[in-house]
Amino acid sequence: MRKTIPILLLAAMCAAPAAAAPPTVTLKAAPTVVAYGGSTTLSGVLSTKKTGQAIDIQAEDCGQTTFKKVATATTTTGGAFSYAAKPTIDTNYQAKNKGATSPTVSIKVSPVLSLQKLSLGKFKVSVTAAQSFAGKYVVFQRLRNSKWVTLKKVTLATAATTTAPTQVTSSTFKIKLPAKLRVRSILPAAQAATCYLPAKSKVIRS
Repeated sequence: MRKTIPILLLAAMCAAPAAAAPPTVTLKAAPTVVAYGGSTTLSGVLSTKKTGQAIDIQAEDCGQTTFKKVATATTTTGGAFSYAAKPTIDTNYQAKNKGATSPTVSIKVSPVLSLQKLSLGKFKVSVTAAQSFAGKYVVFQRLRNSKWVTLKKVTLATAATTTAPTQVTSSTFKIKLPAKLRVRSILPAAQAATCYLPAKSKVIRS
């Protein structure tokens, strides 16, 4: 019995050390909703806390089924990293370091909807996004007794490409209205389709 104890102790001392836990990567985004042309900050931490480590930023655009590398961030103090992403459509993001992949974060994008008064009773509405909205419609509204009232549906007709992939879809329309009413336009969810959020223009005076 006396010989057994030292043998067990020696065996324990010679045992291989436990394997280190595999590294992990975290990822978060702020904000998670942006207007077209805006940016969001993706940030996270590599669990090894080492500096100078390459973190691949991967994106999956709406309508796609695979992630593609779009940038590489480098860890700083404590393993932290960040990247300013500028999605043009609803996009999922992941961060990857060797065999470690972060959870997915989703960023929603709304088109930029603008309403311009050209003259009394004449307006121009424009939707700016990474796709054409020709054939879709926006809703023209006025404020009456603290409630927004729909006056007209305006079909978007003309699409023009500025700097790819940006497209501006617009339409000019007339409507009989008194001056100085508060008016706005709305792109409903059904017209924004699956890859964009609905949008509102700024309120202007008729």
